[in-house]
Amino acid sequence: MNSIFRKTRLKEGISSRLGKFHIGSQTLLLLGIFVILVAFFGIFEESFLTIRSITSMGFQLPEIGVLSLAMMVTILIGGINLSVNATANLAAVMAGSFLVKFLPQAADSNLITLYIVGAILIAILVGLITGVINGFLVGYIGAPPILATLATLTFFTGISAGFTGGRTVTGFPDQFQLIGSKTLLGIPIPFLIFVAVTIIVYIVLDHTTFGFKARMLGSNETASKFSGIDNKDVIMKVYILSGIVASISGILIMSRTMSAAYEYGTSTYVLLTILVAVLAGVESGFGNVINVFITVLILQILSTGPHMLLAGVRGSSFFKDFSWGILLIMIFVINYYARGKKARE
Repeated sequence: MNSIFRKTRLKEGISSRLGKFHIGSQTLLLLGIFVILVAFFGIFEESFLTIRSITSMGFQLPEIGVLSLAMMVTILIGGINLSVNATANLAAVMAGSFLVKFLPQAADSNLITLYIVGAILIAILVGLITGVINGFLVGYIGAPPILATLATLTFFTGISAGFTGGRTVTGFPDQFQLIGSKTLLGIPIPFLIFVAVTIIVYIVLDHTTFGFKARMLGSNETASKFSGIDNKDVIMKVYILSGIVASISGILIMSRTMSAAYEYGTSTYVLLTILVAVLAGVESGFGNVINVFITVLILQILSTGPHMLLAGVRGSSFFKDFSWGILLIMIFVINYYARGKKARE
């Protein structure tokens, strides 16, 4: 009896310590998968853990990572934002067009820097405006989030296509590559931006009154309303946050490719952000930013690792989708049995 009591107290103590850092069973599961995958590909593919490979992954994953955070905050309140990628593209198109049309050809480095800052602010402003539109439709009009953001996805894409005439915007100053293609102390700047955005979203959701209200709204909309929370205001702010975060992804894409286009990532990015949210265990009222961060790392490993390991094998490029599907099924199964065990206890 004493042995059972001690084991129970030990479990409670460990859970309490992990809870202070918002580390739950889903986080431990994802960390375990991450370590296993790194070890596996590190052993069987000697070039996987090289500086060159790690740096390359550091440049690739931030775009989808930042977009996934934009998607996560809306799912947290029981919504969704299918227009995250369209927002990123629209922000890039507007910022890129500003640089191409208004930057003087004979501008010195200081003036170029000033215009780049202006372009970034324009992109963020576009993200804010798209967030207001989505927030108004969902929060104040009462449109279903999936229909509202599907409509704005088409609307924002249409604006981008019409504004550019369907052409890709290019001709940015070389200094703009600093954001998406350079490193700082050996670490890719896009990855540092992803980390910074992750920390900011984590603080907003887990250490502010607004974050508490958003989780409360997602958990129980009626209880949230009767507890004095202005649900419409919270929805508006969440979609504004989502739009701004999505616009940051647009800046990263624009800097890495040195171009802006209305169709960039339209066939895959939205689905990927939803996949990340599902794997990270994000749902109405519940979700951990750390889980999203780890999940993005895992998906990048499952994209790069098999590609390197099966290089030259016919059809190897399609193994990525297969591995993502297996991972999703595996996590579903593990979570199912974990919930069953917890219910029995």
